[in-house]
Formats: sequence, structure tokens, C-alpha cells
Amino acid sequence: MIRLERSITIARPIEDVFAYVTDMCKVKTWLPVKDIRALSPGHMCVGATYAQIAVFMGREFESTIEVTQYQPTSLFAFKMIKGPFPLSNTMTFAPTSSGGTILTIIGEAEPGSALSFIGPLVTPIVKKQLASQSNQLKTAIETQ
Repeated sequence: MIRLERSITIARPIEDVFAYVTDMCKVKTWLPVKDIRALSPGHMCVGATYAQIAVFMGREFESTIEVTQYQPTSLFAFKMIKGPFPLSNTMTFAPTSSGGTILTIIGEAEPGSALSFIGPLVTPIVKKQLASQSNQLKTAIETQ
């Protein structure tokens, strides 16, 4: 199991940060996603599903994600239900005393027994990618 956690402080109100992070149209501004589209009708909610084409380590792969937790301004989580390996992301949002937001991102992946040997090799790459993506998110939100 690979588990990574990163917290960043974003100089925007919690409502703005939550709205940006959960807007699937904006995912491409901060994640390596080439395309994403809703598979389920309606608004963002627990159980909503999305098909995406993502890029990881120079390779494209298709996956389907499902929203597993959705509590406006405090919690957002999803898991990959179809794709190369089990993956889940949980994001928590907390206000700062100055009116900003502390966003904590926890990612967990299970490469599977056949690929368990790559965990030690991939972890540093994924850690660097998480830092880069969270910095891109911070910049995107603060400059909008």
C-alpha cells in the first residue's frame, strides 16, 4: 500500500477552495488529466461517477472514479472503480484564522501483488507529483 499526505494553505475562503476542487471541469488545471466527463446525471454527490483519461509516468490510462464522500466545505473523496490499480483520494478542508483554507490531500494506492515491487520505486515519483499538483492547485485558485 502506498499512502501519501500533503497539506497546503490556500489564501482563499474555504467555500471557494471546495468549489474549485470539486468542479470536475477544473480538474485539468491541476491534475494530469487529459479528459474527464460525467457518467452519472445530476450534480456532484456521493455516488457520482466520472470517466477520465489521465497521464502517469508518461503513459495515458483510462479510469472511472466514483465520489465516496461529499460534505460541502469540509470533505471530498473519490476512488478509482475501474482502472489500472485501486486508488483513493481524500481531501479535507479547514479554515485558517486569516480567512484562508488548509487543504489536506491523502492519496492511497494498492499496486497489487503482481506490482508490489514497484512501490518503493514509484513512491518518490508520486510524492513529487503530489507536491507539484498541490502547488498548481494553490496557484490556480489564488489567481482566479
